[in-house]
Amino acid sequence: MAGRHAKTSPRRDGLVTVISLTVMALAGTWLLSDGLRDAQDVTWVRCDVTGAKPQRGDNHSSVPWYLAVYTEDCGTIVYQIGTNEENVDGLAATFEPGPYEFKLGAVSQRRAEGKSLLDHAAVAKDIRRLPAEDNALEEGPQR
Repeated sequence: MAGRHAKTSPRRDGLVTVISLTVMALAGTWLLSDGLRDAQDVTWVRCDVTGAKPQRGDNHSSVPWYLAVYTEDCGTIVYQIGTNEENVDGLAATFEPGPYEFKLGAVSQRRAEGKSLLDHAAVAKDIRRLPAEDNALEEGPQR
């Protein structure tokens, strides 16, 4: 009989609702805790920079100005500490192609490796330029 629907008990409906809400709450908490999870296991990661470009955030950005640093092997890395409208162009101009190290948290390390679920850019907490490998090879061993 196609027209009949089996009735479910109110207790079962309540249980399904509680389980669904719990799963949604846990998933939402996990998604919103990126900042806290990215503060764990902070380490320096080496990347080869190809360039940098100043960017202006939109109305929903946590900072109005930031740098998008483009790399060959780590994807795009965002740097936003101390950036503002007056200095972001100058900061971008200081980046030359070559090896750099970026201080990345656990979430950003996975993003730099291309293992991001949502395709977000890694966020650097600090940056330092490394000596170019070509120069080190040309100079030879120090005596």
